[in-house]
This record gives sequence, C-alpha cells and structure tokens, in this order.
Amino acid sequence: MTRVIATAPLPRAVVVATWVLACLCNVVFAIFFALYTAADEWAVNRSEATGAFDPSQLFPHDVALWLIARAALGLLVVLDAVGIALFLRGHRQRVTGAR
Repeated sequence: MTRVIATAPLPRAVVVATWVLACLCNVVFAIFFALYTAADEWAVNRSEATGAFDPSQLFPHDVALWLIARAALGLLVVLDAVGIALFLRGHRQRVTGAR
C-alpha cells in the first residue's frame, strides 16, 4: 500500500515574501547583465578607437566578469522555473484539496 503524505500549504506571508524576493532578484540580475553588457561594449569600442587594438583599455579579468554575467542570467532562468513550478504545485494542491 502506498502512503500519500500531504504537506501543509505555506502561509500567505511566506508566499508573498518569496514572490517579492524572486521579482527583486529578477530586476537585480537583469540590471547587472544590462550594465555589464553596456560597459563591456564601451570598453571594447574604446580599445579599438585608436585604429589599433589596445588591450589595456579592456576590463581587467574580463573573462571572469563575462562568466559571472552569464551565470547570473542562467540563475535568473532557474529561479523563474523553480518559482513557476512551486506556483503550479501550490495551485494543484489547492484545486485537489477543494474537491
């Protein structure tokens, strides 16, 4: 026989706080990525402005910054997917419990 253990729904304040935190993280990661992209393009254009390529005008540790920016964007996608999955799980529990 299979036992089904039902978990109690989360309090409304926890759910609201989680969604507010998720939205805040979305905004922060998107702004960081946009600012990094703009600054990197500016640095690359500045390094090529003299007619010859000047690597001293590029960001120091630009590969690490590039990886961090891409990781932030990937984390944003994962965070959104987890949030949507939790929302659907909670919605499904409410619908099933209402029957």
